Amino acid sequence: MLSGSCLCQSVRYTVASAIEHAENCHCSMCRKAHGAAFSSNALVPTGALTIAGSAHLTAYRSSQNREKLFCSKCGSQLFIRRLNAPEGTVITLGTLDSDPKISPSRNVFVGSKAPWYELDADLPSYKVYPGFEPDE
Repeated sequence: MLSGSCLCQSVRYTVASAIEHAENCHCSMCRKAHGAAFSSNALVPTGALTIAGSAHLTAYRSSQNREKLFCSKCGSQLFIRRLNAPEGTVITLGTLDSDPKISPSRNVFVGSKAPWYELDADLPSYKVYPGFEPDE
């Protein structure tokens, strides 16, 4: 069981499943939402996610199929709701209180990464996303 929370502890959550995959997202939306070079995220089964304090969550529709969920009190981004695939919810690894026992295994959306950030050469990197890479 993993647990996490926002900065002010108004929103707390647990994940009743192991995290099987994590990645670093370098898209401009994640950069701006986190105020950092990238966001480290993991997809978990929505049914395994329990949220306390959900009345403090505010949703921002960042694209046609995604909503970013923030704590309305402290501004922490906790989740990304996948509107076209609601069986999975993305959690931001930085909000976990415990060790997920996994590290990000790839960089995605590096075509729009922060120009001042150097990628970890040991991780595979994708201009967009695996399976959606442009033909060159």
